[in-house]
Amino acid sequence: MSEASQTPSMLPPPAPPILHRRLWVVVGKGGVGKTTVSVLLAMWAAEHGKRVLVAEVDGAGRAASLLGVQPERLGVAKRVRPNLAVMSVEGAAALAEYLALILPVRRVLDVVFSSRIYQYFVAAAPGLKELMTIGKIWYEAERTDPETGDRVWDLVVMDAPATGHSLQYLGMPKAAREVFQTGLVGRESQRLVDLLSNPARTAVHIVTTAEEMPVNESVEMYHKISTDLALPLGYLVVNRLHQRRFDTGELQRLKANARRLPQADRVVAEAIVDRAFEEEGWSSINREYLQRLLERVQMPHVELPFVFAEEFGATHLERLRQVLSRQLAAREQNTTHHGFRLG
Repeated sequence: MSEASQTPSMLPPPAPPILHRRLWVVVGKGGVGKTTVSVLLAMWAAEHGKRVLVAEVDGAGRAASLLGVQPERLGVAKRVRPNLAVMSVEGAAALAEYLALILPVRRVLDVVFSSRIYQYFVAAAPGLKELMTIGKIWYEAERTDPETGDRVWDLVVMDAPATGHSLQYLGMPKAAREVFQTGLVGRESQRLVDLLSNPARTAVHIVTTAEEMPVNESVEMYHKISTDLALPLGYLVVNRLHQRRFDTGELQRLKANARRLPQADRVVAEAIVDRAFEEEGWSSINREYLQRLLERVQMPHVELPFVFAEEFGATHLERLRQVLSRQLAAREQNTTHHGFRLG
């Protein structure tokens, strides 16, 4: 049955608007859970039938580990599910891959790679690794199957390095274009700028926790991304949020009552009450900094709860995926209110 002959109720629901963009860049302070959020976003997109690649920049294969597979070598995609794959990307490896495309003779390549001048150039050239890394991301976002002509990936999720380094990566194409206004480097840089700055193709998501330093860095990054670099924004993801509330008066009474228990029971009871006090403290801190964050960052936001676990595993990932999926579905139902920059 052709699509034209189907009734509206038989047609698949339209994809959420954010899924029309082909490159998502996930940025944030180190240690706030960027890789986990990148994987969760990729899983959500894959649920909607998108062929998704998670490109982990300068990573140690953590995205692959989260999804329960061993990482492939640098620059090679590891398929995790039928429409979800992961890849580790690094500048020097991306440059070597690029040279292999333009110098297909292996013997010549070996001479180039073994040259001390080449090795020194790769290590010392300012911005080269960042530019080649973004070039590799662009290549994957635009890559087509040579037999079918279809795109290999509907969406590439770039798990970027920590805050300052991310800005270097995102700003390098524009800097290179201004320096090399003509020639090969100038043209290639312009193509990268065109992809990164296009609100129909790219979204930059900011990940943070509701604590002082991550919030300060997120506010600073938000202004640099939206103003200095003029890149299109996506979602603000507030991760590891403590939200439990306890009556502190009741906790004080429980602590006093615990002192009257036998020794073994008292130790356990006091430990439980202490953790409740600690959780109440974290909830209060998170609440204060979340409010401060939302006052300064004008982006649609979603919240992920803190996961109480000795070792984060697949069940926790699935639980967070469900939480994220519900919030994104609700947000995407009314795109006129989510604040995306549409150019």
